[in-house]
Amino acid sequence: MPPDLRLSLRALRAFVTVVDCGSITGAAAQLHIAPSAVAAALTQVEEEMGADLLIRSRAKGITPTPEARALAARLRVLLEEYGETLDWGRQQARRLAGPLRIGYYAPVAPAFLPHALGPLLRDHPGITLELSEHDNDSAQEALLSGALDLILFTGGDLRPGIALTPLLDLPPYVLMPEGHPLGQIPCPSLADVADHPLVQLDRPVARPYVESLFATAGLRPRIAARATATEMVRSLVGAGHGIALLNMRPLTDRSYGNDALLARPLSGDLPPLQLAAGHALRHPRRTVTACLEALQTWRRTPEARALIVT
Repeated sequence: MPPDLRLSLRALRAFVTVVDCGSITGAAAQLHIAPSAVAAALTQVEEEMGADLLIRSRAKGITPTPEARALAARLRVLLEEYGETLDWGRQQARRLAGPLRIGYYAPVAPAFLPHALGPLLRDHPGITLELSEHDNDSAQEALLSGALDLILFTGGDLRPGIALTPLLDLPPYVLMPEGHPLGQIPCPSLADVADHPLVQLDRPVARPYVESLFATAGLRPRIAARATATEMVRSLVGAGHGIALLNMRPLTDRSYGNDALLARPLSGDLPPLQLAAGHALRHPRRTVTACLEALQTWRRTPEARALIVT
């Protein structure tokens, strides 16, 4: 153990109290511990300092040396600062202020997160929102390392040490340009989709998810293009380069290129992607708890349900 960590705060407090009281029994009564524990603490401090700091006598009790009084004065400041630091830390944990670091899975969070957290941020302007884009793996790594307070991701492959809060189940849907033949079918099948060029969202989770849908159905998609951004996929679809399979619908039916888009639910019992929030299992700050509560409130709103194509 490093030399600066050998002395416990309890031993330092006992030393200061003995210097103030002038006796071991008086210090023990004040600290509500046994006199033997106080005596052991004094020995520990003196051994660490390499000097006899207290003169012990049956008649006079404890007489501090000048060095002991000087040391006690410095330790008193240290103990007071320690207590103030603890009080500050507790206040920080209780107040809804400071940075709230959220890592989000890019294909889903931009469609809802700003609105979902709107009430929380309006009611608590001391919160500073810090958002960073991740895939599922990097989001969980950053959360467990302490670089993030909360993550929004699809809940598969959960790592140990992360608490999961499910938010929405997102079934797959077909995105197509306005006027596309599949728009005449209320619920196209995967077989219908396989007959048309596909624009694939090339992201971790999203790509293997779509590929597994086709593989399970014994189908092979006709890949026309791949893009790593959801809005690029939507723009390619709007421009007529193909159709796409996605899971969360933005609250707009137009692409960045101002092309009109249609969304249709897929037929069949297909597995959804689960949108979830995650936080470290250790006790979260109040800001994180409040954020989770805001997300739980949002998930019950019509705006949240509007993101699901059914």
